[in-house]
Amino acid sequence: MLRRFAALVGSATASITKQLSSNQKDILYSTYAMGDSALTRAELLHQLQALAQHASANEGTPLTAVAEQLEALARQMRMSCNTSVGGPASTSAPAPAPAAPAPNSGPGSATAAAAAAGVDGGSGSSHLLGTPGAAGEEAAAAAAAAAAAITEVPGSSPGQQPSKKQRRAPREFDFTRYRTRPVALELMYVGWAFQGFARQDNTDNTIEGVFFSALRKVKLIPEAAPVSELAYSRCGRTDAGVSALGQVVALRLRSCARLDEPLPPPESEYDYPRLINKALPPEVRVLGWSPVAPEFNARFSAQYREYKYFIVQQRLGTAATSPHVAPTAATTGTTTAQLAPPPAQQQQQEQSQQQPQEEGGRLPGCAAVSTGTTEDQLQEGAAGAAPTATAATTDVSYSLDLDAMRQAASYFVGEHDFRNFCKPDVTAVRSFRRRILSFTIEPVRCGAGAGSHEVYALVVRGTAFLWHQVRCMAAVLLMVGRRQEAPQVVARLLDVAATPRKPQYSMAPEEPLLLYACGFSDLAFRRSSPAVAAALGDVGGQLGRHLVGAALTAECHTRMAADTRCEDAGSSSGGSGNGRSGGGGAVGGHIPLLRRQTEPSIEERMARRG
Repeated sequence: MLRRFAALVGSATASITKQLSSNQKDILYSTYAMGDSALTRAELLHQLQALAQHASANEGTPLTAVAEQLEALARQMRMSCNTSVGGPASTSAPAPAPAAPAPNSGPGSATAAAAAAGVDGGSGSSHLLGTPGAAGEEAAAAAAAAAAAITEVPGSSPGQQPSKKQRRAPREFDFTRYRTRPVALELMYVGWAFQGFARQDNTDNTIEGVFFSALRKVKLIPEAAPVSELAYSRCGRTDAGVSALGQVVALRLRSCARLDEPLPPPESEYDYPRLINKALPPEVRVLGWSPVAPEFNARFSAQYREYKYFIVQQRLGTAATSPHVAPTAATTGTTTAQLAPPPAQQQQQEQSQQQPQEEGGRLPGCAAVSTGTTEDQLQEGAAGAAPTATAATTDVSYSLDLDAMRQAASYFVGEHDFRNFCKPDVTAVRSFRRRILSFTIEPVRCGAGAGSHEVYALVVRGTAFLWHQVRCMAAVLLMVGRRQEAPQVVARLLDVAATPRKPQYSMAPEEPLLLYACGFSDLAFRRSSPAVAAALGDVGGQLGRHLVGAALTAECHTRMAADTRCEDAGSSSGGSGNGRSGGGGAVGGHIPLLRRQTEPSIEERMARRG
């Protein structure tokens, strides 16, 4: 603003001097009586230029102070014009024009400056350009215009210096100057506080909501660009409260290359994880990125998805066991490697699994579906799963029978119709056949609460999953682990010919579910050391808080279980547990699955939808 003012004054002064004739130039340097002081026209113009140069050289000079000095100088110029044409000025002598502006305590109004300079009428007669009066008139008008230009700042108030935001309008980022490149990003998030992964119209509290907001904030995508123009795809869609460690999304992001430059190699490209994480909440982090082909699709290019569902194995106390029955892993804490059957038994199991394939041509892993097990046999098996109390020895009992759960989980492996293990959505899905590649139950190393509580993970890997499929499978497995259902109930529910309608049962809670990994054949994510270190710090902070919380509650549980004021404190130390934690405590009043009311079949749902 001050530089523009100096240029304006210099241009006006040069124009005035150029228009004067040789006689008028002589008059320019004549002396005019101005009260007690006498200033030549050249001195007035020199002071105007000096004021402009000083204000331009000192950026910290308040604009209102410059405007006040311009008003005083304009009054002197006006009085000089009146003296040269119409005689002595009728007003009193003006204040001397300062050589440099001083700090100002009052406002400088553009209207007041113009009125004082006589621009809107003023005193004296009108002057023609080319006369000495016209030259002074134009100089006064230039000073008044400069005062108006620097005082009429949008948003400023009288006596207030404009801020930087008022002086500099924000410049819109020009995305057309840069190239874009297709990339794949690996996301990690703790989804407990979010309302799901996918975007929603009624809330921004989703993983995609905060993710796209961060991309716009760091100028990797245009502000108003619809997602459909970004070639966006996601590998999985998790529900509210579900977390992920290996979620993968793909989209086009701004590159560091200009429009006329080729795309740089990955090592010279932006560090996308480090850049995006600065604008994300601490519960969401980008772990790595990889350049991909334009036709890459995170959903259809994935070869498998792997989920982990965490459960709690709780020690309930001592219980009598039969000397004729070998202790199971649920009562001895046997590891996964120790649970492998002997070679002869393993060979027998493999033959039993291959037999239905030879007879009926079923896919591997489907043999256990057609078992011919009756409903009464299933209930007898569930009752027989509980340990008997006819033994002379005692051992520690646990809330979950992990052996029975592993047997039930083995029925899931292979390609099956999972309509009884999902929430059917006939509007978007027509086939409910999915392939499970593996299903295991593995111990999880966890420091807090060790001894009375142990954490295990249901690890399931498949090519694709239906809506709520993992949580439905976990719910049935927990019923088997609590000895409420026999392991063969899974095979019975997978046989849609024998069980065409899904029994009504509640899904397992969402908080213990983790999308652990998404598998791709030719995708290698790049991770920089600064980005990994920052992400580890964020995750470590959350881990510390949760470990402290777990240790705190474990200490409370231990003290309450050892309370001698209650006779049965040790034997009833946490029977049912909290349903939100994936616990394995027994729940009373269980109704067998095959005796419950059923939901409409898939065919009936489709008929209703037309």
